Amino acid sequence: MKKIHKIINFIITVSLIVLSMTGCFETTDAVKKGDEALTNTTTQLTNDVNGGNLTQEIAEQVNMENTNQEVYPLNDTIISLSPDGKYRAEAYGTITTITAGGLFPYEGIRILSVDNDDVIWKMESGGYTVNFLWSPDSQYLGIYYTGRIWGESIIVDINEKKSIELPKLDEIVSYYGPSVKPQENRPDPYFEIFEWEDAETIIVNFRWTKADWEEFKGQYSFNVKTNVVVYK
Repeated sequence: MKKIHKIINFIITVSLIVLSMTGCFETTDAVKKGDEALTNTTTQLTNDVNGGNLTQEIAEQVNMENTNQEVYPLNDTIISLSPDGKYRAEAYGTITTITAGGLFPYEGIRILSVDNDDVIWKMESGGYTVNFLWSPDSQYLGIYYTGRIWGESIIVDINEKKSIELPKLDEIVSYYGPSVKPQENRPDPYFEIFEWEDAETIIVNFRWTKADWEEFKGQYSFNVKTNVVVYK
């Protein structure tokens, strides 16, 4: 609608210029006639807009401007069913206001009950890429999601409807010592779920850039019930 009003204003401006060039403003009567003509034109255009009766020129202009607008690709919804078929994990939606490497982050991640679509758990936003990994008994879901220069994993307890945080960068670094200290400005840490060792123990791969710009890699297992970490 704003575009249409701009076109109306443009037509009025052109009309004023034409009337000025033809000497319609030389007398008071001419001014009045010009004002009446402009008023009639504006009224007609307004009626056309409100009534949907746009002229062909205006319609073509609006269509051309709409065609020239940038169209963003929408993310494909990622769906993962639990082994027992009772739950459905989804990464859904597209946030088009930010991008990295041509990718757009997901609007959110959620877990739903297959029977009634009740939302059991959700988070926003969902990261640029998302991977799901269900425990064999369907009681836990591992979620890996990435930002522009990082990757993070969490575990969701289906019964408790809450997330379980995995060890953070500082905790892991303290185990290995100063020799693996991350680069201060660009550590680029990635903690990616790999596989379930059993129904309550998940294995996570990790890596980051050290202070000497070399990459450090490792792996640990994490028990979701006891929170015990075992480094491989």
